[in-house]
Amino acid sequence: MEEQQLWEACFDGKVDYVQKLLENPQINTNWQDFGLKRTSFYVACFFGHLGIVKLLLNDNRIDVNKALEFGLESGATPFYVACEGGHIEIVKLLLNDERVDINKAKNDGVTPFYIACQEGHIEIVKLLFNDKRVDINTALNIDLVPFWIACYKGHIEIVKLLLNDERVDINNPTNDVSTPFCAACENGHIEIVKLLLNDERVDINKTRDGTTPFFIACCNGRIEIVKLLLNDERIDVNKGTNFVNDQANEGTTPFYIACDQRRLEIVQLLLNDERVDINKAGKNFEMDDVDKVTPFYVACRRGYIEIVKEFLSSGREVNVNAKDNKGRTAIDVARESAIDIARENATDIESDSWIQNNFVDIVELLESFETNPNETRLKLRLQLGFAGILLIYFFFFSFFSF
Repeated sequence: MEEQQLWEACFDGKVDYVQKLLENPQINTNWQDFGLKRTSFYVACFFGHLGIVKLLLNDNRIDVNKALEFGLESGATPFYVACEGGHIEIVKLLLNDERVDINKAKNDGVTPFYIACQEGHIEIVKLLFNDKRVDINTALNIDLVPFWIACYKGHIEIVKLLLNDERVDINNPTNDVSTPFCAACENGHIEIVKLLLNDERVDINKTRDGTTPFFIACCNGRIEIVKLLLNDERIDVNKGTNFVNDQANEGTTPFYIACDQRRLEIVQLLLNDERVDINKAGKNFEMDDVDKVTPFYVACRRGYIEIVKEFLSSGREVNVNAKDNKGRTAIDVARESAIDIARENATDIESDSWIQNNFVDIVELLESFETNPNETRLKLRLQLGFAGILLIYFFFFSFFSF
């Protein structure tokens, strides 16, 4: 069957054989394979066979926009896959052919321009960007736009290009609660974050449901971005989540989520910033047996001894006696957890005892803090590396006491 032979020749890049087969006036040049329903022109563009693409374009029988019909890439056109694959010479060729629909998207809404931005093909992005026929803001079915994906993927040259065009909505959020600035913060793309911070048009606190870029950076442990944002006076360091459809984490602050996710370095940073409300309670979806509780309560209940130590040594006013809706304080839940784990370990000889020891240590630490907070704080500060400062303190205290 010559149609299949043509398709296989296009697949394999056999230019001479393709040319010979095209001499048959009866051949169906748009024949599709039995699997994904791809045409000969599609596979030539997909694999970057420039010579074959030129041959096929000169044949008026070719349907240059025939798209993939099955699979995850259903709806992808030959032009789309050329952009996706970074085949710039083929893209140039197709852009100059008026038959080609250069904006036709896949079934999920992904356009050729979007996929070029996603894959970081800067030269193709420039080509499309400078073609006035290309819609540079067309969103996916879930509202993702090209500028968002460039920020999310960390393609800084593409971000710079799009930032300089007034057609681009640089604050456009997605259905998944994320703005382009949020996306850069979430994935740790610090150079893009710096770029956007320096653009006064960017709303650095904007998001769709109240989850700010600063919150996301704290949640994901992006320490360098947290440092950067803390130095910007526009950042709301205490703004928490405010889910419209899901109240599970309502009111959770950046500091709260850093404690909950055990982001020790970020907890240390935020404890040293007087703007941060370290006692603000929030709702935790994993603790469905209680209502809103404080970050300190969460650290104790999780068994995060190192974070508990940071709280108590910080010198900040920590509400260690805040109660949950069942009347339990942080020390109460730490005691309960220690007892529960001890019972589990008694019947499971392979269980690790470290978490039980953490709860025991937390209980002992809080009992010590209740009895003598100043002495406990000093001991912790020595233990955590403040020895030099404290030795100077003790020297002067001893000297002037005589």
